[in-house]
Amino acid sequence: MTTHLAPPAHTPSGAAQHSAELLPLVDALAPGQILTLSLSLESARALLATLSAERKGLFEWSPEADGDAVRVDVVKRDAAKGSLRGVLEALSWDHARIDGFEQGAFAARAAGDLEAARALFERFARNLFRHIGFEEDLLFPALESAAGLPPHAGPTAVMRAEHIEIRATVQLLRGAIGDSSADTVRLRERLHGTLGPHSVKEERILYPMIDRVLSGLRSDELVGAIQAYEPR
Repeated sequence: MTTHLAPPAHTPSGAAQHSAELLPLVDALAPGQILTLSLSLESARALLATLSAERKGLFEWSPEADGDAVRVDVVKRDAAKGSLRGVLEALSWDHARIDGFEQGAFAARAAGDLEAARALFERFARNLFRHIGFEEDLLFPALESAAGLPPHAGPTAVMRAEHIEIRATVQLLRGAIGDSSADTVRLRERLHGTLGPHSVKEERILYPMIDRVLSGLRSDELVGAIQAYEPR
């Protein structure tokens, strides 16, 4: 079970941005705990490089552009230092994390807090679009190359087509979630009707296929590239 820690106060600049000062915060996490940091882009890149070199295999990492800063969720894995990463584990975690933002947004809307609903849904949208971005830019090409799959046919083609529908529905909900008069029920049903089965197919078929085709070391390298991915 994942528990959330209250994020320490880190501004987009200043001494608190240095990796040496942030490492103790990461090291203090128990397996499954989340630490949320607000960093400059430069500091986020530096911390990721340090974690990758000195804490390899010990963490999950997911960045999110937040104005001039980068908001990063860092999670301690229950694994040995240096252990190889798998696509299935890493991206299933990201699915669950992203789904939590959507659920929180609609819980806030149901409670009448439209500002919180809008903010949480915006986090959902940004994180989901980043997830879709690295799948299309990194994950799918890696599978197609390794397995000899054409991008216009097969499982990756299906995933890309579903991404188009998911993006469109999320954009509609982005405009409706903070409007008390908007009918979000049908839009949410439309989103879940596509996104739910999409995630299941990825976790049961696509991600295990990638881990099998790429094998341990290349899967680990792909997860590293995904953690460092910055949307265009």
